Amino acid sequence: QCKACHWGKDHRDWEAYDISIHGVVYQVNKWNPQEFDFSKKLSDADYVGPTCQYCHLRGGHHNVQRLSTVYTSMGMSNADRGAPLWKEKRDTWVSVCDDCHSPRSARENLQAMDEACKDAGLKYTETFKVAENLMLDGMGEPMPKDLAPDWSGQHIWSLKIGAYHDGPKYGGQTGESGEFRMSNCSDIERVCFESVGYWMTYIMKGMAHGSWNDATYCDGSFGMDRWLVKA
Repeated sequence: QCKACHWGKDHRDWEAYDISIHGVVYQVNKWNPQEFDFSKKLSDADYVGPTCQYCHLRGGHHNVQRLSTVYTSMGMSNADRGAPLWKEKRDTWVSVCDDCHSPRSARENLQAMDEACKDAGLKYTETFKVAENLMLDGMGEPMPKDLAPDWSGQHIWSLKIGAYHDGPKYGGQTGESGEFRMSNCSDIERVCFESVGYWMTYIMKGMAHGSWNDATYCDGSFGMDRWLVKA
């Protein structure tokens, strides 16, 4: 049921779970009612391995933000994860994992995800700097007027993100931001978007679900390497 919405190139939730250790346990045992008794209420579930609902719909409600890592923008931004807000969410996440694992194991997995996201952020920053330098050298152009405008009706360089790239050299007025685009933009802009919007999120979701293949050479880290070479 979750797969109907939570999958696809820009948010690989199902894919990350499906090829993880947890997902393999589910696929092997899902037809065995002794291992996965779906007649029980979710609050009473004692599965041999976690399902999407068991972890993210804790207690049977759809408050996924309480038990997810959405606060990290799906891995696309680095946050002070020791800050009170993030710490509370991480402690809640650990409380779910320790149904089966030790709290130490859960926290170590979080730490591994943090380090992977930091490395991915460095790769994205390098890719972005290539595009930025092209713009500053006059070799990258704002959105051509003959292409469709962004959702706000503007033709601003899609990588112009607010105060970080303000001023006339980046196009647009002071304080105006561009909007990430998947198409109708230059190749280097698209490469930048896909690097952070696709590969970086694959890394975060792969590490979060214990799907290290998805986070490394399947799509995530190796994908970012290929896109950095493209840039």
